[in-house]
Amino acid sequence: MSTVFRPGRADEVAALVELEMHSFPNPGRDAAWWEDFVLRGPHGGVESLWVGEEEGRPVAVCQLYPKLQWIGGAALPVMGLGAVAISPTRRRRGLAGRMIQEGFRHALERGDVASSLYPFRVAFYSGLGYGLGGTAHQYHVPPDQFPDDREARDRLRLVSTAQDEAAMRAVYARGARHETGQFERDERSWRSAWPGTPDHAGMLCMGDDGQPEGYVIVRYRADLPLTQRYLEVEERMWLTPRAQRAIYAFLSSVADQWREVLYRAHPDELFVEQLSEPRLPLLAEPGWRLWFPSAVVLRGPMFRLLSVPAALEMRSAIPGGAITVMLEVQDAQIPENDGPWRLRIEDGRMHVERGTAGAYDARFSTNVETLSRIYLGAITPGQAVGAERATIDRLDALPALNTAFRVPRPWTFERF
Repeated sequence: MSTVFRPGRADEVAALVELEMHSFPNPGRDAAWWEDFVLRGPHGGVESLWVGEEEGRPVAVCQLYPKLQWIGGAALPVMGLGAVAISPTRRRRGLAGRMIQEGFRHALERGDVASSLYPFRVAFYSGLGYGLGGTAHQYHVPPDQFPDDREARDRLRLVSTAQDEAAMRAVYARGARHETGQFERDERSWRSAWPGTPDHAGMLCMGDDGQPEGYVIVRYRADLPLTQRYLEVEERMWLTPRAQRAIYAFLSSVADQWREVLYRAHPDELFVEQLSEPRLPLLAEPGWRLWFPSAVVLRGPMFRLLSVPAALEMRSAIPGGAITVMLEVQDAQIPENDGPWRLRIEDGRMHVERGTAGAYDARFSTNVETLSRIYLGAITPGQAVGAERATIDRLDALPALNTAFRVPRPWTFERF
């Protein structure tokens, strides 16, 4: 039985909703909820639908969200993959993999150079060339463990007007471009990040010039039983150290209302250094002899290069000595990415040509999954070689490659 893959249509939404409900059964998500998600979802609607059809009927669907993701100082056009659903009568036939591979072609045709997703199973998406790219450290801590700073805290104000919301968006737009993995936000994604419901609150930190320097969005988890309630930090962004101190100080001030704060920190934030007692509660997680646990490591985002040469040309490199690498890539799904490529790195840029012509300083060989993780800053070229996920014929070239690809370690607030 042949399957045709194509963009979805508004006149088949009812059939697509049925597929989603079978794949993601949830008593809180009825047909009306799914119809709204398919038509007006936070990251894309009908225009993002990608459908597998057999004998005139949809049997598979996913969404290929057109997004911009900040990596290496560039906003890359990427395909965000989500809501992958297969008919209950068509599972275990390789249909999802084929739909996604055809989706790669569709995304490349519209100009996307990479793809991001959250996996239902890591091994499945690794087999399609995606690599893990992003960690967060999750802390459950009493508020009084956060450092207080009265002067910085006095600069905070509650987000309560359209102007306040605009200021929060401006902070995100400025801060996101200096991080790795954050997405440019449109109106849809902002409505998801900041729903403005009574169980959410936002705080802005203002500078001496009256301009916003940072914000924090929290959720009141009063929906839980009384003894289990906590304050959840959903996202935070700061442009100055003072705004960072102000956010920590705000969280320190809620001890009379909340017994616990749930905080997810960037690995490079050194958040544990801010805590007066960096232990998780006794027996919350097993320790290691005299070592004690401080946080839980969260993983989730995965990333894949769709066009190796285009993506390399778009991002910056850390300036240093010039180096030329023969880059050999293996990509089972998109053979156009297969090497060899001549990669020249100099003056903070990457230049890519097909072929082996000319001299080079080293030959670096890996698959697209590992290269995608290197590109995103999840691992270094040296770590890839050490883990036997890549090979290089000149070990003395690794320091220069490690430097060139260095970016802040990736993470993102977006969930799709």
